Amino acid sequence: MSRKALSLTTVLASALLLTSAGGAHASPEAATGEGLRAFQQAHGLPATGTVNPSTAQALQTATGAEAAKYFNEAVDLDPTQMGHARTVIGVGKGAGFNDQGIVIALMTAMQESKFVNYTVAVDHDSLGIFQQRPSTGWGTPEQITDVATSSKSFYGVATFGNNPGLKQIVGWETMPPGNAAQAVQRSAFPDAYAQWEGFARDLLASQGPTVEPIP
Repeated sequence: MSRKALSLTTVLASALLLTSAGGAHASPEAATGEGLRAFQQAHGLPATGTVNPSTAQALQTATGAEAAKYFNEAVDLDPTQMGHARTVIGVGKGAGFNDQGIVIALMTAMQESKFVNYTVAVDHDSLGIFQQRPSTGWGTPEQITDVATSSKSFYGVATFGNNPGLKQIVGWETMPPGNAAQAVQRSAFPDAYAQWEGFARDLLASQGPTVEPIP
């Protein structure tokens, strides 16, 4: 997805979803927002260590390479981001995916949104943690901005939509993870997902054991 420097603070303040059903699965003691706080400081924002509308806007316009300077391990997320990540893990478990499939989903969400659930489109009509587009068949805005539902769409186990998810990508299990992510997302930046593999594996290792499957 492109990263246009748009003035979205006002609309994000009223429409950015900072909590969701996934937040109930968060592990606050593991999510300290250390990397997020450093990112805020670098952008001249209040270093709260939690995502607010101004931070969400900055994250959306930052390049993946810039974000990777601040997000290196699970503790760099804030509790809400972590809650969304845990939902992605839980849905993957519930759908019967192995660790590789879950890592691919986590890599994708990290590249697309840094686990911020955007309920106002930033690029075209892209929404949610996977930046899926209603206009290209990923579902309604309500479905896409529900973290568990959009995760099912990414994995390819949703009962709606006409895009192939991970389950429908032939041979995804043996692809490089970044290539598998791109096969689902069809991004204009196909090489961007691979940089998050280490982060995603750390995230799954630290959070996965305490996440219950989400059917």
